[in-house]
This record gives sequence, C-alpha cells and structure tokens, in this order.
Amino acid sequence: MNSIDWLILIGLAALLVVVLRFSRLVAVLSIVSLVGYALRSNIQIAQELMAPELGLSMKDMGVITGSGFLLSYALFQIPAGFLGDRFGARIVLGLALVAWAVASFASGAVPAAAGAAFTTLIAARILLGIGQAATYPVGSMAIAQTLPLDRRATGNAIYIAAALFGSALAPYTLAPLMVAEGWRTVFIASGVVGLVTAVIWFAFAPRRHHTHAAPPPIGYQIRAVLRLLTNRDLALLSVSYMLHSAVFYVFIFWFFRYLTEGRGFSILASGRWGSLPYFMAAVLAPLGGLLADRLGRSGNRSRIRRRVAMTALIAAAGLMAIGANLDSAYLAIAALGLSVSFINAAEGPFWATTAGLGAQNPGAAGGVLNLMGNFGGFWSTLAVPWMTEAWGWTAMLGIWAGVAIIAALLWLSVRVDRAETTEAV
Repeated sequence: MNSIDWLILIGLAALLVVVLRFSRLVAVLSIVSLVGYALRSNIQIAQELMAPELGLSMKDMGVITGSGFLLSYALFQIPAGFLGDRFGARIVLGLALVAWAVASFASGAVPAAAGAAFTTLIAARILLGIGQAATYPVGSMAIAQTLPLDRRATGNAIYIAAALFGSALAPYTLAPLMVAEGWRTVFIASGVVGLVTAVIWFAFAPRRHHTHAAPPPIGYQIRAVLRLLTNRDLALLSVSYMLHSAVFYVFIFWFFRYLTEGRGFSILASGRWGSLPYFMAAVLAPLGGLLADRLGRSGNRSRIRRRVAMTALIAAAGLMAIGANLDSAYLAIAALGLSVSFINAAEGPFWATTAGLGAQNPGAAGGVLNLMGNFGGFWSTLAVPWMTEAWGWTAMLGIWAGVAIIAALLWLSVRVDRAETTEAV
C-alpha cells in the first residue's frame, strides 16, 4: 500500500475508535452519514464516462444534480424533520435508506437515449433527495433527545464528519470500479451498499422510548413548526448555514472535476488525490464540536459555539484562497483539504445551536437549517459551471472564499443566548 492508503486506514481507524467510545447512536448514525454521502457523490464519478456515452453536457449534469437531487433534498428537509419528531428516528431513517438503494439501482438502469436518460436520472435523483432529506434533521433530533448538553456539538460533529469519509471513499473506490467495470456498476454497487446499511440501521439503531403520554395532535405540531419559520434567530443562523453549505457543495460536487479539468489529473489520479481532502476533514472536523463542548463547560456554551464556528469559517476562507492560487497541485490539494476541514469544523456548533433554538421540535428546526443549507448547495452547484466558464477555476474558488467570510459574520447577528435558555428547559 502507498502513503495515501495508509493515511486512509489510519483516518478510518481513528474515527472508528472515537465513535465506538462515544455512543452507539452516534456510531450507527455515522455509518448512515458515510454511506449517504458516498451515494450522493457517485454520480460525480460516473459522469466522466456516463455523460459522453449518453450525450449529456456538463450543464445537463449540473441541472440533474441541482434540480434533481438538491432541490428535492432541500424541499423535504422540514417534512422529514416533522416525521422524525412524530415517529422517531429508527423508522424514518430506515425507510429513507431503502429509498436510497432504489434510486441508485434506477440510476444504473438508465436508458441509453439522451432524452430518456436525462428524464430518468432526474427522477432517480429526486427520489434520492427525498430519501436523504431525513439524514441530518432526524439524526440531529436523535442526538438532542439522547446525549447530554455538553456532548451534543461533538456528537453532531462526529456523525457529520463521517459524511466526509463517504465523499472520500466515493472517488477512491468508485473511480477504479468504473474504469474496470463501467459506469453502470458504480450505481449497482451503491444500491447494494444502501440495502446493507438499511439492515444495519434496523438491527442496531436505538429503539424509541415509549411513554404513556399520547403524541401531540398533528395540528399542534404543525403550528409549532410554523412558529419556527418566524423565529428570527433560527432564520439568521439558517442564512449563514446556506452560505456555508454553498461553499461546501463546491467541493462535494465539483472537486473531482477541478482536478481533472483545472489541474490536469487523470480519472484514476483524481479518484486517489481527490479523496485526500475529505479524509483530512473527516479526521480534523470533529475537533470543532469537541472544542465547543469542552470550552462550553466553563463558560456560555452558545457563545463559545459561535466563536468556534466563526473562527472555522474564516480559516476555511483563507485556506481556500491560498489553495486556489498555489502553483503546485499537491500543495493546493493540501490547502484545500484543510479548508474543507475548517468548513466542517463549524458543523457541530451549527447543529447544536439549531437544536437549542428548536426547543421541543429539534427535528423540524434541523429541517429549517438544512433546507436553507441545501438551497445554498443548489445554487452553488448550478453556478459553478457558469463561473468557471466565465472566469476560470481560480477566480471561482476565490469568490466562494468571500462567501465563507460572509457566513462567519452572520453569526454575530444571531442571539445565541436564546439557544442556551431553551436547551436548559
């Protein structure tokens, strides 16, 4: 094995040790998160051979990814969180996982005609988006209902960091598979992995604690969700998260293409080197949540979360600008890998603060946050092809670095002490 293989194994081992020591809930959520991001990223690998064969342009792929997956994923965030609050994480996430597998199999069976292929891929990505919408609102809800206050930012950070391993493993494993067996095999393998993950989730996910109290009337729950939509602080935090996610999705959906087109790497080299930033981030990003929880024990927890998030976003912006302008492709990958790490170090504070602001409806509050986050991903994914065509890869990355700084500054307008108050209730 080469040095990258060893780094990957060390990173996976480190995350496994941390997760197993933390909690069973976070462990199984981490598996779901990892697989979820691998399945949503598979089309970015497959498109290198799929798009030319099916007669689809780069802009067509942007529409399939944006209008297909991201728009449906964003629109179903609040309904998914609502269902999680009402029926519990085990059943909602379990059914969602089955939908992931079906969508992957459908993508692998897409017809060869360009028009039919475009329509089929849009439909499959819509199903995948609907299924994956439950992942983070419902997972964050389960963490808020299960873990103590001083472990919630860390819990969120760990299972969201596992998504980065999924993003890393997708190019690392699927690119060689595609070269050897064809692009359709990428989706077939993804579907099998999705079904296996559903079995693991149903087998090991904690069961919902039953009480004698009846669930609240559905009308009352709907009104509570509507009140969240008028919560000023949740709205401002969600706008910040929208910008944060817009930057993150530039990496998720276009970094592989950046290496092949912007840096001249081959498909196999892009699969290997393109995975490195995500492995770096998966190991380093949980430190943001851990730092917020540790420092929060001796001070105002919500204000500490804000400081950690702002510092992480500003550092990410600086590293992104530096990486875009480095002559060495390998140093650029290192700098951009650290940028991804800092972007994701803000995840724990974002989600823990949101759960606090959501009071008795943490799933729906997480849905509001991720709805805005994925609207950010939707427009950034569509914008990147146009931006690179007009200004090139370097200028495009510099613009998104500026967006990350704006996301950091928006935290100053959020009255985070209100999250502190509701969490203590």
